[in-house]
Amino acid sequence: MAHNNLHLSRRVQHLLTGIVLLLISHILPSPYPVGFILLFLATGAFYCIHIKRVHDEEWDGWYLDKFGELLRGHERGEWCDEDENDEGRSNTGNNTIQQQQPPQYNDNNKRRRRRRRKVQPTLPGAFYFLLGTTLSTLFFSTSIARTALLVLSLSDPIAGLVGVSFSNIGCNTSWKRLWGRLSGRNVGSSGGEGPTVAGSLACALSTVVCTYVYIPSVAIATTLATIPTLTLSSRILIGISTAFVEAVAGRQFPLIGDVMDDNLLIPIVVGGMLSWLE
Repeated sequence: MAHNNLHLSRRVQHLLTGIVLLLISHILPSPYPVGFILLFLATGAFYCIHIKRVHDEEWDGWYLDKFGELLRGHERGEWCDEDENDEGRSNTGNNTIQQQQPPQYNDNNKRRRRRRRKVQPTLPGAFYFLLGTTLSTLFFSTSIARTALLVLSLSDPIAGLVGVSFSNIGCNTSWKRLWGRLSGRNVGSSGGEGPTVAGSLACALSTVVCTYVYIPSVAIATTLATIPTLTLSSRILIGISTAFVEAVAGRQFPLIGDVMDDNLLIPIVVGGMLSWLE
């Protein structure tokens, strides 16, 4: 059960995707516009595949067979059973007409009688990963876009792994439960749901470390431009902001509704703060 809670396959894929994109950015002659164009095309292709699998059961079967282990529950979707698919027809109250005109089965009718969706699958996190990386490549300089991608690739899965690992040994608590204790409310004892204190701390610390890879503390002049610098306090502020975004993303709140996916928000927030604080 602990192994399932870790979601290792999805998190390893998340990490490897980011590392591969970073390596490609060093191989390409120019991350912008060449990298942006390639990412834009990849994001568009991913969206087309998603739309295809939403409406085509054969495509959906192929997609789940190849990538099902990497999907969360709400990203998988569900098809109606045959009896549920025909429920609208069988409960019309006009059974006599159906008896007078029995269905004729041939290849065309079989193709038309597709099952309907019982639960629509949402766009996978991988799509938002590509979209967030595409936008950061468009809006930010090369060093900032690479830093944003590195933070997204490392800090997000590290937060999940640390949070679940510490929870499994009883050395962690969720922010929801902690807030309930501080406010004197009884939140319940169903742990494991929502962002955790240990996960957020791991996300913030790993973000601080990631900012040192491409952005030094001392100004370095290159033949093209001067690489921006950051103070330690700025790095800590970015780490705290990233941990906050990771904790609230993808959740629903009373006043603001659903928050966007963290794979989209993290690179935009990190890139924006780096541009502001440099």
